[in-house]
Amino acid sequence: MTSRWMAASAALVALAFGPSLAMATDANVEQQLNDMQSRMKQLEDKLQATSDQLDSANKRVDEQSQVIENAGLAATRGSSNGLPGFLGQIKIGGWVAASYFYNLNDPQDHALGGLGNTNQGIDQAFYPFHPDHNSFGLDQAWWEIEREINQDNRAGFRMDLAMGKTADLLGGPGNRCSSGLLGSSSNCGPRDNSDTGFYLDQAYVQYLAPVGDGVTFKFGKFNTLIGTEVAQTVYNWNITRGDVYNLLEPIDHIGILASYAFGDSGFDAAIGGVNGFNPDSPDNNDAKSIIWHLGWANDMVTAGINGIWGSEGRTNNNCSSGFGVCSHFDGQERGVVNALVKVKASDRLAFWVNGDYQWTSQDPAAWGIAVAGRYGITDRTGISLRGEYVADVDQLFGFSRELSHDGFAVPTCTTNLAGSTSCVTGMNAYSLTATLDHLLTDNLMIRGEVRYDRVDKDSGANDEFFHNSQDPHGFELSPDQIVLGVEAIYNFNKFGGE
Repeated sequence: MTSRWMAASAALVALAFGPSLAMATDANVEQQLNDMQSRMKQLEDKLQATSDQLDSANKRVDEQSQVIENAGLAATRGSSNGLPGFLGQIKIGGWVAASYFYNLNDPQDHALGGLGNTNQGIDQAFYPFHPDHNSFGLDQAWWEIEREINQDNRAGFRMDLAMGKTADLLGGPGNRCSSGLLGSSSNCGPRDNSDTGFYLDQAYVQYLAPVGDGVTFKFGKFNTLIGTEVAQTVYNWNITRGDVYNLLEPIDHIGILASYAFGDSGFDAAIGGVNGFNPDSPDNNDAKSIIWHLGWANDMVTAGINGIWGSEGRTNNNCSSGFGVCSHFDGQERGVVNALVKVKASDRLAFWVNGDYQWTSQDPAAWGIAVAGRYGITDRTGISLRGEYVADVDQLFGFSRELSHDGFAVPTCTTNLAGSTSCVTGMNAYSLTATLDHLLTDNLMIRGEVRYDRVDKDSGANDEFFHNSQDPHGFELSPDQIVLGVEAIYNFNKFGGE
């Protein structure tokens, strides 16, 4: 009885309040619809405002484009036309390098008339880019500018500009010593001792001719094909350049060069005609020299045979013009043959072997070999070691001075009162160099180096390198020397490779 009364009561309550609940629900739904319509109206207003702003911006762009077109500047717009397009295809690199060197022989600064050069020895044959003892130097401020060539862009150019001590010693004002050291000593004048020298190391037009896989032509001034060390310090493992580089190899030439890579075979070849062993602008004779290269490479090994040959030396003839003895450069032939092997044994270990033989048609000849390796201790630190031997036969290098009894350098080919003549007929040079390099940042490298040099002459005293002296008017000499050096290089691009 009680349960029936409860059920009946619940039914009465539902009948009484049901219509009210339904009315409340309908009211809520209507309110929500009104809110949604209000928000949609707000979004439509914002969208219209944005559309108006975009139309205004497009109108301004059209007006500016019309101004540019009326001014005749429309041709410079775009990624491939005009100056902006040209600059977008230019590759720029470079670095700044400074150094300090100390010679443990402690030579006096007054050697060779106070010009410095005390690390180079009495024959001025060593350390061409770091000649000064106990001296800071701005070695190189170097820029590389190139428009590279490929099948889509067959024409381009390359320029290398150098300032600093290296530039001063390479040539500087008047191109005093254009290439090499003893190899071009006839073109060298006194140093300016300047850290602001200027040198145009390379400047050439290049073109990829559509022949086979593409023949690359360079026309102008370009670096030599001979050897592995270069004037650009960032591409060498050691701070100083070795004796083989200094005594036997050219640095750059002026002429034309054609090179070709034989597909995927790994072989490549190059041949060209140049003014000579040195840039020699203008050429100093009627003859030209031939420069050539034949190489092969894979991922681990690079090997090449390179050379240069031409009529370069000076010969003397009697002049018929009444001015006595004159000289010309068409008689004496001169050549260098170079063999080079580079091996990348692993990501951390690499080494190279570089050998040269240089000769002239008048018999003097010399040869040398250099072996170097670098081991990456870590990804940012490495150590390099280079050993060298150079042999001179019959004074190709002209090592012809020694210390006289009064403390001055004199030619060693001398004739005494009895008519007896003695000469230094040749020499042997040895050097060993160790260099530690470390990247402080991806762009900043510091290097420390210790180098030992010794010279043995075939006759006479072996004295070659300056030694400490208390005599302000003279100097002492030693057969060997040890030189310490440090270098800091900031590379515009990140250091990479080995």
